[in-house]
Amino acid sequence: MASIRERKKADGTRVFNVQVRMIGFPARTASFRSNKAAKAWATTIEAQMIEGKHFRNAEARRHTVAEAIDRYVLEELPRKRNGNMHRATLPWWKEQLGRIKLADISAASIVEARGKLEREPYQRAKPNSKRTSLKDGDVARTFKRTSSTVNRYLASLAHVFTVARKEWHWIAHNPFDGVSKLGENKTRTRHLSDDERTRLLKESANDPALHCFVVIALSTACRAGELLKLTWPDVNLKEGQLLFRETKNAEPRTAWLHGEALRLLKEHARVRRIDTDQVFCNPSGRGPLDYNKSFRAACVAAKVEGFRFHDLRHTAATELARMGATEQQLRAIGGWKSGVVSRYVHLAANDAKEVLAKMNKKILGT
Repeated sequence: MASIRERKKADGTRVFNVQVRMIGFPARTASFRSNKAAKAWATTIEAQMIEGKHFRNAEARRHTVAEAIDRYVLEELPRKRNGNMHRATLPWWKEQLGRIKLADISAASIVEARGKLEREPYQRAKPNSKRTSLKDGDVARTFKRTSSTVNRYLASLAHVFTVARKEWHWIAHNPFDGVSKLGENKTRTRHLSDDERTRLLKESANDPALHCFVVIALSTACRAGELLKLTWPDVNLKEGQLLFRETKNAEPRTAWLHGEALRLLKEHARVRRIDTDQVFCNPSGRGPLDYNKSFRAACVAAKVEGFRFHDLRHTAATELARMGATEQQLRAIGGWKSGVVSRYVHLAANDAKEVLAKMNKKILGT
C-alpha cells in the first residue's frame, strides 16, 4: 500500500518520496530526508486509513441497498433537473437488491441482476393503471429491454453508490468499479421521407394543437420536453423567436420560426388559455399537452411505421444537413453538445453520391 522512492537532488542530498494508496481513499504523498521517517509516516497514514475504512465498513453493515435508494430519492432527486429516469429505474433495483446490506453487495451480484434485467420480459401498458391504453379484452404486449435501456438502469444505481461513498460515507468502495456496461446498438437515425412527412402532417392537421406542436418540432429540431416547458413570456410572435430556458444541456437556447410554423403558432396564440402561461397545455389547462396518444394515432393513420416523436428532431437535423448546414450550425440550432451531429452530416454525404457520379463522368468519362 505504501511505496517509497529515493531521489538524489542536484546538491547531492537524498530525498525519500513516499506515497500511500488504499481503495476508497485519495492517495497521500510526502517527502522526507530519511528512509526511516518516510516509513514511520507511511505506517501512521495506513493506520488512519484502516481505522476510517473500519468505520465505513460498520456503516455499510448498518444500511441496506433499499435504505440507500430511499435516501437518494429523498435527498438527491429533488436537486436533479430531470430525475424521471431514476424514478423509473430505481424501484426495480430496490425490489431485486433492496434487502442486501451495503457491506455484502458485490460486483458479481450486480452483474447477475444485470443479466436478469436484460432477459426478463416486461409490459409497457399496465392493465391496472389509470392511464392505461388497453381496452377491455386486450392483452398487454411484452418486450425485452435493449442494451441502452439496461445501461440507463445501471447508471441510476451506480450514482446511488457514488453518492453513498463520497457524500454519506456509507461505503468505502463502489461495487460498480467491477461492472461494465453493455455494448449498445447503432445510434437511431430514423427520419421521415417526403411522402411520409406529407401524410403525417395531413393527419396531424385534424388536431390543431397537435399539428402546431408537430410542425414547430419539425421546423426547429427542438425536443418535446423543451416545447412542453415553453411559456408565452418567452415567445416573440412579432420576431418569430422562441426562448427555451430549460433544455437537456441546461443551457438556454433560441429558436426561430418561419412561414407555416409561425403562422400556426399565431393561430394557437389566438385560442390560448389565459389561466396558464404554458404554450402547449392540456385542454383543462392543468399540466402539459399529452401528445403521445394522439401522435401515435396520427402515425398509424398516415401509415408511418417505426416512428417516434423524437424522430422529428432527427428529420429536421437530416434535412438541415442536406441543405448544407455545418456541424457548428447544427449545434447552435439543436443544442447538441456531443459529436452526435456528425451522423446527420454523414447522411447528407450519402445524398451526394449522385453529384459525385456526375462530376466523375464529366471529368473522367464513363
